[in-house]
Amino acid sequence: MAKKTQKTHKGLAKVIKKRKGGSYKYQPANKNHKLTHKSNASRRRRHHESEMTSSDLKRVKDILK
Repeated sequence: MAKKTQKTHKGLAKVIKKRKGGSYKYQPANKNHKLTHKSNASRRRRHHESEMTSSDLKRVKDILK
C-alpha cells in the first residue's frame, strides 16, 4: 500500500513564496482598505515584503509540502 502524504495547503501557497536562499516571503496584512485611521508609518511598513520568522516557519513548512 502506498504511503499517504499531506496535500499542499493551496490558500497558503498562493500567499507565501519561497526565495532562492530558502527563506519565505509574504506581503503583510492590513494594507487594502480603511487606511485613513492608520498612521503613515504603519502604512509604509507594509509596502515591502516581509520575511517569515523562524517560529512561524516551522509550522508553515509542514503545510507547504
